[in-house]
Amino acid sequence: MTYLPPDRHAQLAALAASEGQTVSVLLGRLISLALDGDEAAPPPSRPTSRARREGKVTVRLAADVRQDLEEEAQSQGVTASTWAAALLSARMRNAPQMVAGERRGVRAAYRQLRGLAVNANQIAYALNRGVLTGAGAELTKAEVEILRQDVAKLRMALSVYAEGRFRFQSGEDDQS
Repeated sequence: MTYLPPDRHAQLAALAASEGQTVSVLLGRLISLALDGDEAAPPPSRPTSRARREGKVTVRLAADVRQDLEEEAQSQGVTASTWAAALLSARMRNAPQMVAGERRGVRAAYRQLRGLAVNANQIAYALNRGVLTGAGAELTKAEVEILRQDVAKLRMALSVYAEGRFRFQSGEDDQS
């Protein structure tokens, strides 16, 4: 049993709901990830609970459209309903909608990028104070600036990925 302040619990519940899981299942996954590292079990293939939704829309599609939707959804690793919801949400929210596995990968990429940026800042700080010693003491300010530029390029690459994802989901790529 773990006690959290109400605001933290609300944040945790919102995260679990966005993943289509209960708080317990999400905490179990986080604990497995912390204890097992990269060897942690992947999330269940089907969410253990449904994310709270405010409404339901039912549409009828021609057989060929339904088949295309199912094939595209399968290529994304989700159900046709989940993929249709992601496509509609992307268009209505004017923002890319990541599906479960993709969301996990993007979060991991941003986490790693944040770690790289922190390391670059720590190196620059030590270099500026003149306390950088050891094998890395040969670094120049120009080399640290190049490292910072590389981090900025990686950050831009993730943004370009999200932008491309949005164009794909909104159908803008098809209009070109």
